[in-house]
Amino acid sequence: MSAPRLFSALRRCFILLVLPALALSLVGCAHPLSLSPNLGSLAGSGSNKIDKRVGLVITQADRELEVTTPGGGGDSVRYFPYRDLEPALYLALSESFASVTRLATVTDPKVAAESLSYVVRPSLKTTSFSDSLLTWPPTLFTIEVVAQLNDPTGKLVAEVRVMGEGRASFSEFKGQPGLAANRAAEDAVKKLIQALGTASALR
Repeated sequence: MSAPRLFSALRRCFILLVLPALALSLVGCAHPLSLSPNLGSLAGSGSNKIDKRVGLVITQADRELEVTTPGGGGDSVRYFPYRDLEPALYLALSESFASVTRLATVTDPKVAAESLSYVVRPSLKTTSFSDSLLTWPPTLFTIEVVAQLNDPTGKLVAEVRVMGEGRASFSEFKGQPGLAANRAAEDAVKKLIQALGTASALR
């Protein structure tokens, strides 16, 4: 075989054998993460509860929604934002209103049966980032919560929007890879309680 043909054959072998392996090495993993704020630190943070009965809508589809966002070292993190934050969102409404009922949908029969004043439908948006090239836990995490409060007929009464942010350094992780996410969740829920308490349209 001539030298040019030999070189061409070797190049094809390199492409077929080496490049796929290289591509696989560059594809990062998606590590599971939990968004778990410290509920104990949130309890009792509300004041002057609104004398209304409300319903919180978290559908089964919400709970099953898995989100993937960037981590460090070329890896990603994956989590279930609605499932993880449902207890904290329930607590936020409990701190803000006289009573809270869980609803499966916005048309849940409980709306009429329990004479609810508002139906609360939260929407969550998350982002994450890490400046590390070696470790995967995110050092910055944000959670935006948009809560729409409708009356029993479906008319929008108020929309509350807050942004929670959490940061964590590498030295703080110590077995807590979701530390930035947890801090973002706690920050978002605290701000949600404050925002609901000051929304004059809800009183």
